[in-house]
Order: sequence, then structure tokens, then C-alpha cells
Amino acid sequence: MLTPKLLCNNRKVEKVEIEIEYAGKEVEDGTMSLEDMIPALQGLSSAYGKIAVLQNPEARHSLRVTGVGRGTFHILIEAWNFLVQNQDQVILAAAVADIMSPAFSVVKSIIGVARATKHVKNQPYTEKINGVNQTINITNCDNVTLEVPLGIYQIYKDGLIKQDLNKITGSLAEAKIDSATIKVKSNKETEQETITLQEKKFFEVEEIVTTVTKEMWLTGVLNSLTKTTNRGSFYLNDGTRISYHLAGDRPEEMYQYFIYRGSVKIRCVASLDENLKPVQVDIFEIVPLQSPLV
Repeated sequence: MLTPKLLCNNRKVEKVEIEIEYAGKEVEDGTMSLEDMIPALQGLSSAYGKIAVLQNPEARHSLRVTGVGRGTFHILIEAWNFLVQNQDQVILAAAVADIMSPAFSVVKSIIGVARATKHVKNQPYTEKINGVNQTINITNCDNVTLEVPLGIYQIYKDGLIKQDLNKITGSLAEAKIDSATIKVKSNKETEQETITLQEKKFFEVEEIVTTVTKEMWLTGVLNSLTKTTNRGSFYLNDGTRISYHLAGDRPEEMYQYFIYRGSVKIRCVASLDENLKPVQVDIFEIVPLQSPLV
């Protein structure tokens, strides 16, 4: 049963527990790099905010990190839904009728969109409305059908949280992090979805590029490298993760810098988004900021 609680100033809040769990060799000791964790939190927060406003523009929500689990890496979060005056009756009715809470509904929608994304696999699909319960049946390229609530399907189709799910799955990497699980718990129900490294490609999206800069230098940390494409991830000093391509005639000469764990300077041509922030770069030269110890 839903149980609104009292905070300071006698304001009622409804809370649900959210977890993002990462599993793999790099996180098996219960720790995770900030470069990987920050984009994941940003992605969850952004997706949550977009759907919360969509479901109820008047509601106030707050996400708070409450702890970190051990073993695999767990980010423990509480979603606080501040109950405005006209929402108290909604929560009371939900408790009596066993309807899911607003905060739980938001995260369940995020999970539903992730599930639909995995199901479609970036391939053509067919859709059919189920008139009995107002859901959508999505049949994918393997002729497998998934039933999706109409609201969740609309969020998926509109691409409302595509960029956000990309941030949550962006840290998955070969021999490092194998999977990411999003989980939400209420008093009566638990909902979760796991995204594996093999499924990461279904969540990757192309950034919007509005202009290309002249050649410039950027400072940050090299993260991943796929040698077949000479592409990977690069973290700027503010924690922003961007994609890169090793350009030039002999990109393999830059492979040596991926064993260097410190910051580097890259000479590159950077593509910028609509906010004039780098979203991808073509790298022509890499220079370590600190000389190796002899």
C-alpha cells in the first residue's frame, strides 16, 4: 500500500527506490570511475524529469543518491514526489485502488522504453493497436511481438529519452562493464530491465551537429577504442563524454596512448552541437600531459 511520509514543513512526499546496477570486471570490487558514473546519473535524471513533466506538469520530483552497494556497482537513489494539494487525493485513490505511484510510474516508463528499444533492435518493425486494453503490439524483425502500453510506446516513438538511455549504457565496454540494470521498487512491485554489452548498439544515437570548428586542442582522458573502426569515447575535463575517430594516415601509431591512464591533449577537429559543445572529434595527434617516469 502506498504510504506518503512527512518531511520538514509538514510537506508529504512519496518515495520509491531506484537502482542502476553495473556488472563486469572493472566494477566487481564495488567501485566505478566518475567518468562513467556521472553520465549515467545525468541520463537517468534527464529521462526522469522529461517523463515526470509529461505525466503531470504540476508535480514536483527530486532524485537523491542515497548510497552505493558492494559487489557489482549499485547506485542507490530515492525518488521523492512532493505531493501538491490536488495530488493528495490522487495518491490516496492510488493506495485504495492499488494503482502504481507517480514516481514508480515514471521509472517504469523509462524501463519500458529501454525494453522496447532492445526489442526493435534498430530494425524495421510493425505496430498494431490492441483495442481491448489500449496497448501497442510491436512485432520486430524476428517476428516476435512485444505488448507495450500506449504512453510508453509514444515516448519510444518520439525518441524523447533516446539520448538519456545512451548515457546510461555508454559505459558498457568489452572486458570492463558487461551490463547495466535499471530497477525500481515500491511497496508492492519491482520492475527492472538489464541491457547487455551486446545490446548497447541499439541505444547508440548520432549527436546533432550544427557546425564544425577549425583545428583545436582539447584536454581529457581516453576511455575506449574499437580498433576495427578506430572509434571510441573521450572524456573532457568537465566529465562530458564525447565520441572520437582516430584520423590521419596512420591512426595505429596513436594506439600506444591507450595504456596511459592520465590526461592527454588531443589535436583535433571538433564537431559542435546546437549549444556549441563538442559532441565528436577527429583526432590527429595525442600528447600525454605528464611524461612517463623513467
